[in-house]
Amino acid sequence: MILLSVSVSVLVSLIVCAVFVYLWRRRLRRELETDAIIKKLKIEVGEMVTELNGTTERNIALLENQIRIVRELVDKAGKSTGVLRREQEKHDLSSRVYTSLSRSKPLPIEADNKSEPDNVDFDSLSTREKALVLNRKGEGLDSIASKLRMSRGEVELIISLHDRRH
Repeated sequence: MILLSVSVSVLVSLIVCAVFVYLWRRRLRRELETDAIIKKLKIEVGEMVTELNGTTERNIALLENQIRIVRELVDKAGKSTGVLRREQEKHDLSSRVYTSLSRSKPLPIEADNKSEPDNVDFDSLSTREKALVLNRKGEGLDSIASKLRMSRGEVELIISLHDRRH
């Protein structure tokens, strides 16, 4: 009986040891699997970070390129604005000149409608007034231009500005 009790004790001890080893191995395997999973996760996270860095650098390069293009367009617009401003100033100046020409003093022959152009002292008139007097007499543009030593365009301008005023 002692032998039986020792045998049962040894057998129980062996079973307890086997269960203990089994549980220990299972726990150890889980920990090793967890370490393997963590290593895989670290590798995947590292690859994702590398990919994000590459994508970020490409996006930054694209943004810098777009910023460069916008700067060039702004510079071009600034230059165009300057050119347009100078053209506007030229236009304003020419408008003022033509306006002042059209507002010049009335002809002496217009002050009194009863007076005839022949009664006016022709030599005392300005070139503008002479051109208008000759036009009123019915002379052609080429004739007026040659008599007053002016171009046909100047004579046309004087007459058209005067006609527009009246």
